[in-house]
Amino acid sequence: MSKSHIRLGKLFGIPINIDASWLLIFIWITWSLARSYFPQRYPSWSTTLTWGVAVMTSLLFFSSVLLHELGHALVARSQGTPVSEITLFIFGGVAQITDEPSTPKKELRMAAVGPSISILLSALFGILYLALRRPSPPLAASSLFLSGVNLSLGLFNLIPGFPLDGGRVLRAILWAAHRDLTRATRWASWVGQAVAYLFILSGIVRVFSGDWLGGIWIAFIGFFLDNAARSSYYQLTLRKLLDGHVVGEIMTQECVMLPPQLTLDVFVEQYLTRGQRCFSVGSRDHLLGLLTIHNVSRVPKDRWPTTHVADALTPLEKLRFVGPNTSLWEALQHMTEDGVNQLPVLQGGELLGMLTRERLITFIHNLSQLGL
Repeated sequence: MSKSHIRLGKLFGIPINIDASWLLIFIWITWSLARSYFPQRYPSWSTTLTWGVAVMTSLLFFSSVLLHELGHALVARSQGTPVSEITLFIFGGVAQITDEPSTPKKELRMAAVGPSISILLSALFGILYLALRRPSPPLAASSLFLSGVNLSLGLFNLIPGFPLDGGRVLRAILWAAHRDLTRATRWASWVGQAVAYLFILSGIVRVFSGDWLGGIWIAFIGFFLDNAARSSYYQLTLRKLLDGHVVGEIMTQECVMLPPQLTLDVFVEQYLTRGQRCFSVGSRDHLLGLLTIHNVSRVPKDRWPTTHVADALTPLEKLRFVGPNTSLWEALQHMTEDGVNQLPVLQGGELLGMLTRERLITFIHNLSQLGL
């Protein structure tokens, strides 16, 4: 889990996180509802009631977004596609689906369920509005807003620009037609970039028309969609490039094994100054953990002579490790998720070597150059 994420818990066994950026949009939506939307429509409400309904409505809105993403996740999992987590962030939410669907039909089901849930929620909140208009105007007002915003969310996601849900529907159709996932992804990504450019252009026009906040926000969404479309296609091509290759092919066995009793001052003087970056502590049959520059920098220099490497390392139980037969794509995902530049390679409790990001990047570059 990223350091910028806060773990809320699990739903149906799927970890639910909120990103730090989510707090910004939550505050902005709550403020807009409490200071503009509700006061304009219900001027007789007290300040306390207005803010209370605004906070409740914002929470229900993000609960709706969560249900949208949960729909994707549950359908993906029911079809055998792993889901690592769901994260709410500034643009709504994303279900981290760790594998591509195996068929166009599975892609179509997975993509269509999100907008379907949003449109269904819009209808349910619309019914609640009609039922609550007289007995509870505040709840009715909240329901009316949620009906409209869920409808907008569902329709927005049906825009045929990858990686929006509509773009994934488009990819599924192209995939079924041409039997080529890479080609389908490339075309869907191009459409996604075209949609992103339209958002950016629309945002610029609105800025020059005087709507600074709305224009900047729309342009910002456009930049996000453009980056997401490019990244999605890049990830697919990278995965195909690494397909069939395993960690054992490129792991390094040059990782220095440090004795646990070595002090940090000796380590810096005799090992770190040689330019080496891979340091493990213990022995090959009894690895204690890894020592990084970050570990050392957290210890004040005046304590280096009395601090052993065993006291400063990251313990093995806190490390992500891979085996020699782990796919390089899976290893790259682990590195990206954990924000690390190296992974220990273990088999049967014995340290075989280390997979470094530097060697992985070099390997990817060589494959690309050879056109493999």
